[in-house]
Amino acid sequence: MHRAGVGLSGAPVVMPVDEQEEMRVGRRRAVVIAAVAVGALGLGYASADAADLVPGPLTTQPAPPPPEPFPTPSPPAGVAVPLVLPALDGAAPVPAAASLDGALTELRTAPEVGAPPGVLVVDVATGQDVVAADPDLARLPASTTKVLTAAAAVATLDLASTLPTTVRLDGADGLVLVGGGDIALAAGAGDPTAVVGRAGLGDLADATAAALAQRGVASVTLAVDDTLFSGPGQAPGWSSIDLTGGFVAPVHPLGVDVGLIPGREARDGDPAGAAAQTFAQALAERGVEVREGPSRGSAGDGSVELARVDSATIGEIVDLAMADSDNTLTEVLGRLVAVAAGQPATFEGATTAILDTLANLGLDVSGTALSDASGLSSANRISPRLLTDLLVLAATDDALRPLTTSLPVAGLEGTLANRTLDDGLVRAKTGTLPGVVSLAGYTVTADGRAVAFAVMADAVPPAGSYQARLEIDAWVRTLTACGCSDG
Repeated sequence: MHRAGVGLSGAPVVMPVDEQEEMRVGRRRAVVIAAVAVGALGLGYASADAADLVPGPLTTQPAPPPPEPFPTPSPPAGVAVPLVLPALDGAAPVPAAASLDGALTELRTAPEVGAPPGVLVVDVATGQDVVAADPDLARLPASTTKVLTAAAAVATLDLASTLPTTVRLDGADGLVLVGGGDIALAAGAGDPTAVVGRAGLGDLADATAAALAQRGVASVTLAVDDTLFSGPGQAPGWSSIDLTGGFVAPVHPLGVDVGLIPGREARDGDPAGAAAQTFAQALAERGVEVREGPSRGSAGDGSVELARVDSATIGEIVDLAMADSDNTLTEVLGRLVAVAAGQPATFEGATTAILDTLANLGLDVSGTALSDASGLSSANRISPRLLTDLLVLAATDDALRPLTTSLPVAGLEGTLANRTLDDGLVRAKTGTLPGVVSLAGYTVTADGRAVAFAVMADAVPPAGSYQARLEIDAWVRTLTACGCSDG
């Protein structure tokens, strides 16, 4: 029978309209990329493969308006560029630092960014610094933290695997709904084409009701087992608005629609409990009486699996979390990295596992501090050096290559859909918190040289995020347009 069952309650929180880019763009990609074809790179670039570093010019069709309440900026109706990026020469000249000094000074002295931001540009082929300004100073990173989490997930987890949500029969009539990490369940039927909602509680209830009917069971008790993850739901360094404003849900191993409450811009305070309530209702609609529960509990050793549904692949979840800067999905990925590493599935266990994974990849993580996996925490500190070191490694290591393609594409996807960058030429991860604007990713210069970059401003004046983004975007445009070698 169920062990240590306790009552469930959900505490919905209302999410007001907020200027943060991470939430404005929504959780679903609103762009279909029609085609990408990038020429092979020679010499040192051959291992980097430009298709995985930067997407090159892309052609898109207009995206249909996304559903409320998460409007996503639509990309242009079509990018007027060739379908194929000309082959990039592995011997293309490296940008000269002196040619970028003026733009760097302009960026670092702009009042819109506050104190001078940290900047680092690194040549992908050689790993050599091109431009550096306070590159080793660890700063408040905001959502560029997700680059570290995604890298750890790519390095640690099987990207082709899925996350199970199961129902176990404990005794004659005790059901236990067991969370395996999928907080993106659909309330009803699953959608095989979706990431959020790939698996559905309605489908799970169908299979469960059929299995119970075969056993002649019409009345059950119900418990939910969410013990895959543990510890507090709120990370050190989170503010009250992060929870009450709906920017993140408590980190549970199961939930419906990433914790969103239907029809509202709000997250449920207990995603696992809300999922159990939804499942109980689905069972009742299928003629199964839930006479007791749902409560919290776990199944005994002699329990048997009655039904199962599986999430989208972990690789698809990584891509969505990065493109749309989904805090909750990223925190779940951090917990899964912790589980795989044998660490407690807590905030501390996740951040320890992330940094240990990066260190094992040969990266210098000294001076780095993480209190969460998503970047909401004001206690996080990451240097431009660590971000660019990781990006260069991902571009040249086949095992980490999926990290490069998880980054959203400028003008086309997620949090870069509406930035003033070169459409289709920049892949990067955004970061925005009050007082913080950061950007880290890849671009290709006008000379055809692939570079990794990180720009981190963590003293942005109040209400100045938009203006700071414009300054940073202008710097990246200058870098991309650079035909500025010494030769």
